[in-house]
Amino acid sequence: MKRKLLAMLAAALPLALASMLMAMWPASAASLTRVTGFGNNPTNLNMYIYVPNNVAARPALLVLVHYCSGSASGIFNGNGHDFVTAADRYGYIIVLPEATRSGSCFDVSTPAALKRNGGSDSTGIMSMVAYARQRYNIDPGRIAVSGFSSGAMMTNVLAAQYPDVFTAASA
Repeated sequence: MKRKLLAMLAAALPLALASMLMAMWPASAASLTRVTGFGNNPTNLNMYIYVPNNVAARPALLVLVHYCSGSASGIFNGNGHDFVTAADRYGYIIVLPEATRSGSCFDVSTPAALKRNGGSDSTGIMSMVAYARQRYNIDPGRIAVSGFSSGAMMTNVLAAQYPDVFTAASA
């Protein structure tokens, strides 16, 4: 009888430990998520958002804009990854616009692009900002934009056209 009990315990102990360890792991990690139907989007940009598991009560918002031939996931997993790590630590949200035209560059030079609400990429990106502000109770005093290469040029366009929205810009 004693031997049977020890054998049963020996078989059950690893299962019990595994169950306890699995319960300590987060159910799902935060990930980059595509958003559709976010508002006026005249140039058909894709919108992606990163919402960390622990969001601040009034989170900041970072618009992170990719480079030519890039993508939202490319910058998310590449040279923008430090922003993701910081979002996890400080609880802010990241919106990642994605250009869909040939070459995956943002329109930063046409008359429509250089006019507030002009109907180009910047208009779609501002719809993304409005979506995030409404959905996640974003602190309007902490909205920033940053980008690399073509994304840096879009950062300049957004900061110039919408100085009442962006409190910081890093190109």
